[in-house]
Amino acid sequence: PNPIGETVRAAGDGTVVWAADGLRVQGGSLQDTYSYGNVVVVQHDFGYRGRPIFTLYAHLALANVVPGQRVQTGDVIGLVGNTGRVTGPHVHFEVRLGEAGSNDVPTYAHTYNPALWMVPYVGTGVIAGRVIDSFGNPISDVDVTIRSRATGQTVDTTTTYVIQNTGVDVNADPIWDENFVVGDIPAGRHEVIADIGGQRVTAIGEVIEGTTAFVELTTAQPTATPAS
Repeated sequence: PNPIGETVRAAGDGTVVWAADGLRVQGGSLQDTYSYGNVVVVQHDFGYRGRPIFTLYAHLALANVVPGQRVQTGDVIGLVGNTGRVTGPHVHFEVRLGEAGSNDVPTYAHTYNPALWMVPYVGTGVIAGRVIDSFGNPISDVDVTIRSRATGQTVDTTTTYVIQNTGVDVNADPIWDENFVVGDIPAGRHEVIADIGGQRVTAIGEVIEGTTAFVELTTAQPTATPAS
């Protein structure tokens, strides 16, 4: 969330591959939906495991770049708005992975959790993890609470990914294979708590500044493995 008119900046170097008003320009809706409003898509100069990376910025009040334009990290590409389907002014930000060898803008079904792609604030890190059943299957729509071991206070809450394997869900990262992520968690030890079918399951995650800690919660045997 940000006030209307706040600047929106490119997350990385690349080329603008889409910049259009999805509400009023004929043929301007991104991938047959008006939900995004004014939207900019940047294809970045770098890829990931052989696949091109795209970032998407939606609901803009104004897109002030054009397709084919080169941008660098931090360049202003638009202004915060409330176009499209929104409950208030904000930036809808996505990371999408395309197909190897293709420059086509990937669909929403190729979206990955952007919290794993953004550097956390100074003094904080990220907790990613899996909530799984005793057979190792991910469980959707489970409440997850992050609680500081130092203060006993709740730091943040989230849920595991919802509507999995439908073609419109958030995909698990190819490396982490997570089903929840919480960003900007203060460095230190934290208790990660999930309610799995009425059973309270916990794990301890050690958050190190600027890195991602990984935890796994299961009714079989909860474990925690910090990693960078």
